[in-house]
Amino acid sequence: MINVSASTLRNKIGVLLLEKPLSLKEVAGILEIKEKKSYSLLKNMFQNDRVIGFKDKDGVRRYRITDGEREKALKRKAREDKKAAKAA
Repeated sequence: MINVSASTLRNKIGVLLLEKPLSLKEVAGILEIKEKKSYSLLKNMFQNDRVIGFKDKDGVRRYRITDGEREKALKRKAREDKKAAKAA
């Protein structure tokens, strides 16, 4: 991703985490950003109670969204889907 604000990226992460918990590396790969940037974004989201970090069975730290963030992410996803449907 080129020239996208941190706020937009955090919102995209929220939508991504609706599907399943992801690791820092997976988030970076999907959004095509550096792992360092992914870490910074997830840290900010964690500090603002938007995500919860946990160690998965395989020992990898993954992140999932909080219940409060889930509602907001669902609204963002619906907006994105509606926009995509109009464009098609």
